[in-house]
Amino acid sequence: MDPSAARLRARLLEFLKFRVLAAQETFFDDLRLPEAEQVPAEWDGLDVAAFRAWLAPLWPEALALADADLRRCLEDARRLYLP
Repeated sequence: MDPSAARLRARLLEFLKFRVLAAQETFFDDLRLPEAEQVPAEWDGLDVAAFRAWLAPLWPEALALADADLRRCLEDARRLYLP
């Protein structure tokens, strides 16, 4: 595992913390794929492209992460910050 990617993921998770805490599950609403699209169950229907578009103006540094890392950050944010 790339240590710089691990640090960037940790920083992104911290960046997401208060946004997810404030918005709760609605934070993820705009990041969902349309129901018609088939995705693996473990992806939870989250659209990484939409997440990248959301991140671009707010924190472009995070765009250096791979899609799998971004998805993992979203999953971790949901698990850690939602009841």
